[in-house]
Amino acid sequence: MMDHQAQILHALLAADHRYVSGNELARQFKISRPAVYNNILKLERCGHQIDTKKGLGYCYEQSGCLNSQVINHYRTTTYPVDVQTFDTLTSTNDFAKQFCSSRVVTRAQAFVTDTQTSGHGRLGRHFYSPRHSGIYMSILVPIQNRDTIHSGLITTSTAVCVVRALKQFFPQVDFRVKWVNDILAHDKKCGGILTETISSLEDGSHENVIVGIGLNIDSNHYPDDIKHKAGSIVIQSQIDRNRIVASIIDNFFYMYQTYRTGSFLKAYSELSETLGQKIEVVMGTRTITGVARHFNDEGALVIQEENGKLITVASGEVTKVYLPGNGYHG
Repeated sequence: MMDHQAQILHALLAADHRYVSGNELARQFKISRPAVYNNILKLERCGHQIDTKKGLGYCYEQSGCLNSQVINHYRTTTYPVDVQTFDTLTSTNDFAKQFCSSRVVTRAQAFVTDTQTSGHGRLGRHFYSPRHSGIYMSILVPIQNRDTIHSGLITTSTAVCVVRALKQFFPQVDFRVKWVNDILAHDKKCGGILTETISSLEDGSHENVIVGIGLNIDSNHYPDDIKHKAGSIVIQSQIDRNRIVASIIDNFFYMYQTYRTGSFLKAYSELSETLGQKIEVVMGTRTITGVARHFNDEGALVIQEENGKLITVASGEVTKVYLPGNGYHG
């Protein structure tokens, strides 16, 4: 059952940018006018922007905080997902692992935080996660009938989903993707994707898949060791991050239902900063050099070496991908 603060927020969101009078809110929730006002103040202190006009009442504008109610309000699809938001987590993927280790997950989950103290990407690499300027989220999906998970297809399809969501809000930005899991803007990494599978201790079959998504929306100050390769989407954003999260969730589950078909690979190829480039792929102690030709049906990269030989590299085998002649040097 919602408390009065949540009820008032729900009513303001439902009004869709129309003003709702204090009297109407008081009658609806059987509380006093001062109680309405006090709850409005609490919402504002949490980061919600609410306009107040004498004689008209209150109008919800947008939120500077991440909030599950607001995210759910902005969702446009009906795929069932439980959304939880946090002020800080060590890592959304780590939280997702803990979540599914203590219960049987039967419904998709999304965990979103304002900052991470130990955010990380592939191979444990640190992911810079400053407050108020990014989106750090993990989607946890229970595997029905313990189907096989194609992590290469999950990661590449998620990249397409994220870019499609971002283009809704930043149409002027030329987003690109670098195989395996980098999202680029302005020749710098603005986002990353980390896919992890959780297996049953009994038989080793997949039980859950966790997809972590980290985005730098308008972060401006980066540590010295990454500022040459990390960047933000825009200098300053006025977009409510809840809207972006909602769109990512919707796009992800629209794609997830058919991702095994690889129907998105054409779109991924069109976004690719890797195809056609001379690249170096590090696989443990081995380095493969050649031209990136195409992605196969599993989302693996096919490279043509100088001698003409074609080599197929799966994402799980890769330590690092270099694009020596490209603007991005991450």
